[in-house]
Amino acid sequence: AWIWAGVQVVASLALMLVFSWQLTLAIVALVVPLILIVWSLQNRLSAAYDAARTRVGEMLSEVSESVMGAAVVRAYGLDERTFGRVRGAIDRRYRAEVLAHFRSATLFPLSTVFYALAVSTVVVLGANFGPDWGLTFGRVTAFLFLADTFLHVFTDLPEIYSETQTAIAGWRKVLAVLDLPVEIVEPVPGVELPTGALSVAATGVEYSYREGGPVLHGITLDVTAGEHVAIVGETGCGKTTFVKLVSRLADPAAGRIEVGGVDLREIAAPSRQRSLRMVPQDGFLFGTTVRENVRAGRSGATDRDVETAFEELGLGDWVAALPKGLETPVGERGEALSVGERQLVALGRAHIADPGLLILDEATSAVDPATERRTSEALRRVSEGRTTITVAHRLSTAKGADRVFVFDAGRLVETGRHEELVAAGGTYARLYESWLGNVRVS
Repeated sequence: AWIWAGVQVVASLALMLVFSWQLTLAIVALVVPLILIVWSLQNRLSAAYDAARTRVGEMLSEVSESVMGAAVVRAYGLDERTFGRVRGAIDRRYRAEVLAHFRSATLFPLSTVFYALAVSTVVVLGANFGPDWGLTFGRVTAFLFLADTFLHVFTDLPEIYSETQTAIAGWRKVLAVLDLPVEIVEPVPGVELPTGALSVAATGVEYSYREGGPVLHGITLDVTAGEHVAIVGETGCGKTTFVKLVSRLADPAAGRIEVGGVDLREIAAPSRQRSLRMVPQDGFLFGTTVRENVRAGRSGATDRDVETAFEELGLGDWVAALPKGLETPVGERGEALSVGERQLVALGRAHIADPGLLILDEATSAVDPATERRTSEALRRVSEGRTTITVAHRLSTAKGADRVFVFDAGRLVETGRHEELVAAGGTYARLYESWLGNVRVS
């Protein structure tokens, strides 16, 4: 719009000068104040549109949160509170939009007044001084047509400017996101990982979140290729943070992590993504079928590959018991399945990818005994032939691991087999007693 407007201004102004430089100067003298007024309101308009864009983001965030948490809202009777928050966000957005459009709308009457004044000036000057300036009635009429083209650019200026400010406000939000510091810088070209099971070595690893203090303090450990280890500890001890660092969802603040003998920061991204797979607590699933969710684990996977993956994990009977087998819809974010069932599908997706290192963050939610047995057996099978690191929340998982790493307040305090740690009477033994108590109660 701005480019086309510029072409129109230059072309019409040049032709107007050919017809009458006197009338052209009169038109320009009237247009200049309009431009100055628009320019003077620039900061106020820009601030208003920025505020409106911010309010739109807040409104969408509130609406999204209320929809995602609808079950909790209903369960806890938070309907009025949630409705009030959403209504407040909508009202704030409405007020911000009204203010922005009001400030923009004040320019439209001004542009109309300037247009009428400019046309009247041409008519009056042409009628009174036309003969003296060598202007005939036809030339004045032609000049009016040119002036109309010229003036329309400036009378449309407020509308163009308003649309531009809206776009600029949105673009500023985009730039704000793009300007966020990049926590992960991928190496180019990077080192390729070897195939097969991969070792893991952490040396003096420390990490802190921006809004809090240190989470990990000098973690040093080694995982042999093909070994299945469990990480246990109280809530908030840094277990999940550590496996996120091993997955390179973030980089340590200090220390280093090696996978397959290569510094994690030097491994090529495609190679890391092929060789490392993480199954998070929530077992995130796409809103499609069980089959398609598992197939997403490996490009080009066939239907038979998906079936084989479940059979190898001992989950063939579970799949057969689903309402539509592999074609069973999982719902949005897997809501149609239980937490344990979502992890079974996520394990199938990880298994079909055949990674050299599998990282599993067990679901903290309680599951029924049948699902827990299936999960334990699937985990045992998926660990065969590859290195597996499991953040364990279940006694059976910790007992079945080759070794157990015990975290406490961000530090590695114990390492050993389940039986050794229980006999040692330390932190793990206390956790074990707590687990046994929960099992007895259950």
